[in-house]
Amino acid sequence: MKNRSGGQKVKMRILVVSQYFYPENFRVNMLSEELVKRGHEVTVLTGYPQYPQGSLYDGYGFNLPYDRVWHGVDVQRVKVLPRGSGVWGLLMNCLSFVYEGIKWVRNCKTKFDIIYVFEVSPATVGIPAVAYKKKFDVPLLLNVQDLWPESVEVVLGIRNRLLVGVLNRIVDSIYAASDRILCSSKGYVTNIAARGVEKEKLVFWPQFCMEPDLTGSAKPTVYKDGNFNIVFAGNIGDAQGLDLLIDAADQLKDSNIRWFLVGDGRARARLEKRAQAHALQERVFFVGKVSEEAANVYVHYADCAYLSFMDNTLFNMVIPAKLQTYLACGTPILAVARGESRKIVEEAQCGYTCEQNVSDVVDTIRRMMETDKLQLLSRNARRYYLENFTVDTAVQELENVMYNTCTCKKKYPK
Repeated sequence: MKNRSGGQKVKMRILVVSQYFYPENFRVNMLSEELVKRGHEVTVLTGYPQYPQGSLYDGYGFNLPYDRVWHGVDVQRVKVLPRGSGVWGLLMNCLSFVYEGIKWVRNCKTKFDIIYVFEVSPATVGIPAVAYKKKFDVPLLLNVQDLWPESVEVVLGIRNRLLVGVLNRIVDSIYAASDRILCSSKGYVTNIAARGVEKEKLVFWPQFCMEPDLTGSAKPTVYKDGNFNIVFAGNIGDAQGLDLLIDAADQLKDSNIRWFLVGDGRARARLEKRAQAHALQERVFFVGKVSEEAANVYVHYADCAYLSFMDNTLFNMVIPAKLQTYLACGTPILAVARGESRKIVEEAQCGYTCEQNVSDVVDTIRRMMETDKLQLLSRNARRYYLENFTVDTAVQELENVMYNTCTCKKKYPK
């Protein structure tokens, strides 16, 4: 790696702390792999794979051996209780990673140059990282993908003031211990600064997407000629607001539209029942969990990529990873969302946006079906991806932040 002044490459020993890692499908996988490709030593402290279904993947068990090296990344797994489907299961899942992660830190004798925390929910993933920082006195880089406690309040409906207060104190302590905080949206920068965090700590660093490998791919056989194929690819949870998709499909059931939900999640079973109740089995298809490569094929060959969130101030600040994927695949986007995601689609001129109600969704889809500009929208999506969200750009920026945080004498380097 070269620093900003063009100095010599510096090999760093990086500890990545993430409750989720391969074979779970998160951006931290390719990020860790890319850092290894650039000559760094990367160790990942993580749990056993169980996301999003809440149970351990086939072939994994606490007493079973696992591959300690993945694409050059040293993988250190700690025992984490399966999250199941309830709130208490999720709580025990979070706490078990904290407990086992701190045990790992206490036994660890390796001093890394920097800690990178991939913080998607739960925010408690940062606690073992703070323990490691205190033990070895090395800088901590926190990458915020979800805001806590706001996420648990909205998604899980937790209103207990005592619990929310405890979560606030935990989050504040993690922010205070962090040397730099990478925020995946500009709205996050504003929100975290409002908590009293020094603005100099905060860096806008959006998520990225690997260039899709579509070599030799073909249109999925389920995409029939003459149909208008709409795809949603990603986590099928309550936060995604996909009940609206089912309602729109019901109102458009007499059209040639086919809907494909690629992925899995806590809301899938409930949504499948809703689709069956509306007799949409021949209109709405739940593809299930597939590889990232296969998901990209579904997205690339679709006529429209569907992006949505629950109507909430929190989600207006989110730039979901699927948006970068949709852009990279060059697929026209329908953004049933407000805030940051909507701004990107409008700025890129790569699709349509609408309000979060069924009549507006239906009207907008009809307009998309009638337009002759889908190819232009597709080209605009690719252009915006190449200009803003490639892996090379993101990893280079991350390296610069890591290098400066590790080596500069000032607390917050320019």
